[in-house]
Amino acid sequence: MTAAETVLDRLIEGLRAKDAPLDGQERPAAILWTDPKGEWRSLLELMQSRVEELLVLGEYRPDELSGPAIWLRCVVDGVLDEPKLPKGRAPILYLPGVARQQLRAGEECPDACNPIVELMFRGALWLQPNGSDWTVSAFLTSPKALGLDIARDHTTTDALLRALPEVALTPLAQLAGKHLQADDFDRMLAGDVVRDLLRWLGDPSATRARLGKNGWAAFCSRCRDELGFDPETEADVVAGERLAKGEGAWGPVWERFAEAPTSYGDIPGLLRRSRPAGELRFERERWPDLNDEDERTVRKAFTELTTLAHGEACDAVARLEKEHGPRRGWVWARMGLAPLAQVLAPLARLAAAARTSLGGTTPADVASAYLERGWQADAAAWEAVAAAPTADEVRVAAMVRHLLEPWLMNSANAFQAALERAPLPGHGEQPPVEAADDVCILFADGLRFDLGQRLAERLETRGCRVSVGQRWAALPTVTATAKPAVTPVAGEVVGDALGEDFAPRLDKTGKTASAQNLRSSMQERGYQILDSGTFDAPLAHPARGWLEVGEIDSLGHKLQGRLARQLPEELDRLVDRIQGLLDSGWKAVRVVTDHGWLLLPGGLPKVDLPKHLTASRWARCAVVAGGASPAVARAPWHWNASQWFAAAPGIACFNKSDEYAHGGLSVQECLTPDLLVERAGEAGVAGTITSITWRRLRCLVEVSARGGPVTADLRLERPSGPSVAASSKAVEADGSVSLVLASDEHEASPLVLVLLDDNSRILTHKPTRVGADS
Repeated sequence: MTAAETVLDRLIEGLRAKDAPLDGQERPAAILWTDPKGEWRSLLELMQSRVEELLVLGEYRPDELSGPAIWLRCVVDGVLDEPKLPKGRAPILYLPGVARQQLRAGEECPDACNPIVELMFRGALWLQPNGSDWTVSAFLTSPKALGLDIARDHTTTDALLRALPEVALTPLAQLAGKHLQADDFDRMLAGDVVRDLLRWLGDPSATRARLGKNGWAAFCSRCRDELGFDPETEADVVAGERLAKGEGAWGPVWERFAEAPTSYGDIPGLLRRSRPAGELRFERERWPDLNDEDERTVRKAFTELTTLAHGEACDAVARLEKEHGPRRGWVWARMGLAPLAQVLAPLARLAAAARTSLGGTTPADVASAYLERGWQADAAAWEAVAAAPTADEVRVAAMVRHLLEPWLMNSANAFQAALERAPLPGHGEQPPVEAADDVCILFADGLRFDLGQRLAERLETRGCRVSVGQRWAALPTVTATAKPAVTPVAGEVVGDALGEDFAPRLDKTGKTASAQNLRSSMQERGYQILDSGTFDAPLAHPARGWLEVGEIDSLGHKLQGRLARQLPEELDRLVDRIQGLLDSGWKAVRVVTDHGWLLLPGGLPKVDLPKHLTASRWARCAVVAGGASPAVARAPWHWNASQWFAAAPGIACFNKSDEYAHGGLSVQECLTPDLLVERAGEAGVAGTITSITWRRLRCLVEVSARGGPVTADLRLERPSGPSVAASSKAVEADGSVSLVLASDEHEASPLVLVLLDDNSRILTHKPTRVGADS
């Protein structure tokens, strides 16, 4: 939680988080925000000012993005010329007066909602983990949302709803750690001269209109009495100057602004007009125009640094970081007004790591240096490109290339020299990739080692325990060769003559070791294959799983250097999927990949390898034709050491100067992460289902539980499906629990009884139906 993060920020974040594919399916066509009691309606004006993709079920007012269900459906399906919604974001449909159960009621669904019922299946519902609609109180108090401590009495709930627009703009840091009651929310509606002054400074006309005639008069009177300033007669730049100087009674005003600077409109614009000309005695960090000057200084330096020698450029970046790094702590950085100061953080890490190339007499030596510090150069390079503001993309990319290319080249040359003395492990010379009981192997295509480190960091912030290991990729580092080597059936794969596509075959069937054939072999060995159309939970205990996710490699080939901007999102998707696997009942997730890659803005260098000398020529590797002997390095094929392929020297490419490529011999392509992800500190909680007995719509369950509290719930169709119980219930001390089906509409539906721990992790599950005792 950041100091400036507000309730509104987290609400928007929660809604937009639903814009992600579930279990390998397509991204949702729309996000449905049900609100049966219309509790969220008072936030509409605030939400629509921040969320351009928000549509509202209501009267037909297209200019206000409001209309009936049939209009909403047409907008979602893109059949109308207007309104224009932002690209790349699923529309959010706010449905006041509509509950989830109404949309699921089939023929009983209100006619007014019928056109959007189908969007439940192409879209995503924003619901609580138990499948209920998010009420205001639930969102603010749930540990799965904001986790605030709010009294549960009706008086407090009513006060909360009255004050909701004020609550939404309040920084979470001001609400957390307190037991909030009705009086706390009522005080938010009382006059707050500092809050209203800041809102007036950021948006004078809207604030005056909101206060009304009497409220404006009272506000001006309090400003005169408490701050010595009259909004009615004095210019706003006078208040702007006093705000930035923060002297006397204006000190708390600046502190309030700094707590949540994005909550008050265009105050930076006011302060740019307010600084007295020629005055030198002031705190520099208070004035956005001086921050603007510093940004221009960094921009100019970036252009000049690319003309310096590599070592001098590294030193110059370090000096820039020392001078401008502190600006990342200024309020303007939190408002997105110091983007180049932000870029300096990864650039400085890149400059520090790239001063010294990797070296060693063996591949293990080079790997040791890379594990210690080298991977940080790769991570910093793409993070700098990803952080670059659009207007400075080319400039930042040139800086990254200038710092990175010599280090990449020298390190690759050292690695290739080490390979001449000691080859990488061949077929069967590394421990196999296998799953222990109740462990799912997650294959993430192209998860380079530095990304594996960043993935581990993200998972640890989610409360996971992550062990980071490493293994060598199969050579050449292309998917056809390298992927079979990290499957549980690698022992069944063999290589004959090196073909044009570098693909081995399955010994038992003679079929190519393609993704589908590998999955079939794994299934024969008892692995549960998870993919689109199946849910994530283990189907038996013990179970072993295999799942292929992620688009890093395919995006790299498609986007080239622009991959950098997509990597944070891809890592977040992997985190969500791994978290989902653990929540679905897997004890641990083992994350492996096939190969890494090289990424260099502006393109990797090109070397000539005549096409007539090759049977197949890829970016960084080639199959040599017949008896040709081109002057290039060669290395043995992983699946048959008697077969050799040609490898491009250093970081060069054989065909064209791609920015993204793999298949060659560099530590980035060859050293891959091997992660084991577990939940931290929860191994002792367990539960098994002893019996299920139905009495009409009541489900009587006997459970054996140990290690902590266990809760039972009924889900529709799959363990991760929506709850259809009237309420989930804790298992009693004697192991019994009784659940009631919320509606008879699911009397004939396939149901799943699940047991969960305190963190809603599924411990076990069992299919059932009404009347089907077991």
